[in-house]
Amino acid sequence: MDELEEAISAMCEVAEKNYVSQWHLSKLLNRHTGQSFSDILNHCRIEHAKKLLEDPSLRIGDISDAVGFLDLAHFSRVFKKQEGMSANEWRNQKLGS
Repeated sequence: MDELEEAISAMCEVAEKNYVSQWHLSKLLNRHTGQSFSDILNHCRIEHAKKLLEDPSLRIGDISDAVGFLDLAHFSRVFKKQEGMSANEWRNQKLGS
């Protein structure tokens, strides 16, 4: 998950260079985009997960780990909230099963 690590690192760097906390930077981001940093990060994680779900040999739990979720249940909730269906349902629909 190099892209996600880079995004988090970039946020930390931007906060540091502008002498603001990560929390304050997150609040500014929310004010201007309507989304928190964690919302944006979760969106990126789910988009990456969708690409991985196209490989039927990968288990959903392994995909959850690979995209940076520490808990499969949390991944499942975030995925369903964003996509309107479970990761397994999304995979089956995408693969035509």
